[in-house]
Amino acid sequence: MPTMSGPDLVRAIRSSPTHGKLPVLMITGIAQKEDIVQAIEAGVNGYIVKPFTPQTLKEKIQELMGDVVTKP
Repeated sequence: MPTMSGPDLVRAIRSSPTHGKLPVLMITGIAQKEDIVQAIEAGVNGYIVKPFTPQTLKEKIQELMGDVVTKP
């Protein structure tokens, strides 16, 4: 992203009183372990590395939405 990194964006979302609990799925072309760790530490709920299949995206969204339904 030109003005903000993915983890920075997640931290900004997490700090928002109105949006802080939204599930965040990061889709990226970066598969380096350190970047994944940074995203998780920032509060991302899911991480998909490009290229991916539509089925992978569907399954990850279903997983995240299931978490939203089961968590208060």
